[in-house]
Amino acid sequence: MAKTSDKKPVKKVETKTSKAAPAKVVSKNVQDPTKNIEKALEAGLDSQVEYAYEDDSKTKKGKGKDKPKPKPTKVEQGLLVSVEYVGKLKSGEEFDNSKAHGPIQFVVGNGQVIKGFDKAVIGMKIGDKKKFTIPKVDAYGDANPALIQQIPLSKVPENIKSQLKVGGFLVMQSPVGQQVPAKVIKLDKDNVSLDMNHPLAGQDLTFDIKLVDINHAPEGSECGDCGDNCGDNCDCGHDHK
Repeated sequence: MAKTSDKKPVKKVETKTSKAAPAKVVSKNVQDPTKNIEKALEAGLDSQVEYAYEDDSKTKKGKGKDKPKPKPTKVEQGLLVSVEYVGKLKSGEEFDNSKAHGPIQFVVGNGQVIKGFDKAVIGMKIGDKKKFTIPKVDAYGDANPALIQQIPLSKVPENIKSQLKVGGFLVMQSPVGQQVPAKVIKLDKDNVSLDMNHPLAGQDLTFDIKLVDINHAPEGSECGDCGDNCGDNCDCGHDHK
């Protein structure tokens, strides 16, 4: 389930009938792409955005010949964990699970998953199961009205304009390279209205999880993408408190 740090332009994909998308749990702080809407729209159209978990840990080859550390037996901050999960909304509707793409793998405390998920695994052992609910404040917060914007069609590239349809998604790109899915909620001859809120904004999320593995994090993965240069004032989006 994807953090969106890939800075390559998003390729346009064939449009298909859109459907409810599962949740991208790793993306915590999405930057506002509307400051440069024309550049963002160049990212292309994707009507089947997959909001799935991803392994965002970065690995580097270790140096030296230190004696291997004993395998951890309980989850603590800074350890690499693998977790099977099923995610549901308050209504009981399932929005995502690990069956299709395998367990989620992340370094605990690095901000690679939403805060509530990160907290829930602390203290678990291999084979432990847990069911918990993450309130929206520790998930994606409330929907932000400022992220619903009307864009003149004159500012939309022609190759994208012809594919727009209500219910589809534009995969936009923020100034720092984050992929930001924007749902088309209204379309007329002059304008298109886009909702850039996360699809699960405003929702409490319930998870059934099973911890399947614990390991020491690879050297250099202390803070996902930003490594040793990260800190309280960096813009990586991770929680360093």
